[in-house]
Amino acid sequence: MIQIDNEDFGTLAVCAIRYCQGRETYMPSLVRDILLPYIKEISDHDLQVMINDCDYQERFSLYGSESIDKPGWLEWRTTLLNEQQRRKS
Repeated sequence: MIQIDNEDFGTLAVCAIRYCQGRETYMPSLVRDILLPYIKEISDHDLQVMINDCDYQERFSLYGSESIDKPGWLEWRTTLLNEQQRRKS
């Protein structure tokens, strides 16, 4: 098992998500599936960065295919928002 501190993990997660934005391949769903079990380990700041990145994609229509990619990104954004809300309550 590789050891990495939470701050570095969050940075790596943000980079991986940004790499996937706008790509019409299997990579976005793969990265989201890898990150999902560790979402509680991502800092509040990095969580907000990922939410902001999703919002940016939405504003500028960068989700990729409307029927293939966009639903996955919207689901990911909802997951991030739900985690953010869970932490606030």
